[in-house]
Amino acid sequence: MPGGDGGIMKRLGCATRRRFSAWLLALLAAIASAHAIAQEATPEPATATPEEEKFAPAEGTARIVIWNRTLIELHAPFGHLTPAQRAVAAEQRITAALETIRPDDLTSTWVQAGADEGVLIRAGSLVLFGVLPGDVDGTRVAAEQAGAKVVAELKSILAERAESLRLPKLFEAIGVSMLALLVFVALVAAVVRVHRRVHRRLEERSARRHSQGLDLRPIAWGVLRVLVDLARLAAVLALAYLTLSLVLRQFPYTRPWGETLGRYVLDALSNLGTAFVDSLPSLATLLLIWLITRGIVRVISAWFDAIEAGKIESDWFDPQTAGATRRLVVTGIWLFALTIAYPYIPGSETAAFKGVSVFVGLMLSLGSAGALSQIVSGFVVLYSRAIRVGDFVRVDDKEGVVVDLGLLSLKLVTRLREEVTIPNTVLAGAAVNNYTRRSRENGLFVATSVSIGYDTPWRQVHALLELAASRTPDVLQTPKPYVLETGLADFYVVYQLNAAIAKPTDRPFVLSRLHAEIQDAFNEFGVQIMSPNFEAQPDAKVWVPREQWSTAPAEKPAA
Repeated sequence: MPGGDGGIMKRLGCATRRRFSAWLLALLAAIASAHAIAQEATPEPATATPEEEKFAPAEGTARIVIWNRTLIELHAPFGHLTPAQRAVAAEQRITAALETIRPDDLTSTWVQAGADEGVLIRAGSLVLFGVLPGDVDGTRVAAEQAGAKVVAELKSILAERAESLRLPKLFEAIGVSMLALLVFVALVAAVVRVHRRVHRRLEERSARRHSQGLDLRPIAWGVLRVLVDLARLAAVLALAYLTLSLVLRQFPYTRPWGETLGRYVLDALSNLGTAFVDSLPSLATLLLIWLITRGIVRVISAWFDAIEAGKIESDWFDPQTAGATRRLVVTGIWLFALTIAYPYIPGSETAAFKGVSVFVGLMLSLGSAGALSQIVSGFVVLYSRAIRVGDFVRVDDKEGVVVDLGLLSLKLVTRLREEVTIPNTVLAGAAVNNYTRRSRENGLFVATSVSIGYDTPWRQVHALLELAASRTPDVLQTPKPYVLETGLADFYVVYQLNAAIAKPTDRPFVLSRLHAEIQDAFNEFGVQIMSPNFEAQPDAKVWVPREQWSTAPAEKPAA
């Protein structure tokens, strides 16, 4: 009996060893077949196959991808087989048997023979591939867990593959996808409609006339329009992203892509939420800085507005310069507040934010040299008080009423209703005739000249010019018009008539009427206006008799 028992134990041990040896041989056969398939698929070992090129997220690793799903990453070589060759062989073996594999036949078993050990993934009697401890963290427990996970994933693949072959499920997926596309089109149309409405409102608001001088509101409206366009683009892209994720998740083969897209959105939202919570103290500081700066700006703006309206008198500022000074001071305060708030802006410590800041600063420094010169010249003109809005001025050969005195240019409207823009740099270096500044008290003096021969008494000429001035309706009699003899030429005397008018803007029209009255007065008394330039005295005077004053086409004045 002892001998019999020993024989039984020996036979059982032999059976166990034979079973273990069979598993080990099966594992070695699977690896060998993988090596044979890999060598058959790659007749030139120096050149990587397309299957191998899709592997290797890092050098020395390879993924086993079945039906668009990653089963496991292989990291350890086996003998002369690389992880990529092992993965290619496993994929080909599983793909070939995918039609016949049943979920209940899938198992994972730990096998060990000498120094070789690992988890064998089988489908019934068919060996699919092996998971070595080196493919995970080097322990048996991790290898067995990885094997169990691979079996579960394969069962999921088989279930989803069977689901994809069922027509009701396929029609349902197509229907949900079509509905998602219809909803996407409707939402995009709504986004475009809202964008057009908001854009129209912004255009209406930005078209309103702004205050004179430095006004950054047009730039702000332009930036806001760009932000609205970017918001529309972001909304459309977000809707397309979500629709694509939903459609991909309806079909079993593309479901991993859809789930990856969905996880990316959730991860992004989670990161945004975490970043928002972390930045709450900085946002609170920014809000406090904004409230304090806004309060200071309101107080200063109210003070300057009162000076501009004449409610407060100041020795430093007058009503004409108060508005521009207010804008300058307010801009400086906001820039100072921005400097203080910069470290608290979320993301300001990142290299990208600093790079963008440097780029914007460089562009502003390069592009604002000319604008800065214009602004400085504008302040020179503004604070010198040489010109104000509403003044009738002459700059070089341009004459008109000033309608805008900004920090970059001056705009005036001529009597022909032409709007002329003169840059401040030109204005600062040009001679400016201001016809309004000294005319508020005693009017603006206008002058016109005539040349009369020496054969006419100068007293008579003075009297005729003064008579013409008295007959001109828009010429003021106080101060009294006067005549100057500005030149004694070879053949005639130059007489200059000086007279005051009330409105500088009427200067061209008053001069025209005054010239007409001078002609009438000289003709009435038979005095020749034509300047003599001759070698001999003419036989008769050059003048118009009274009976010829209304020669056609002129109309005879009513009695």
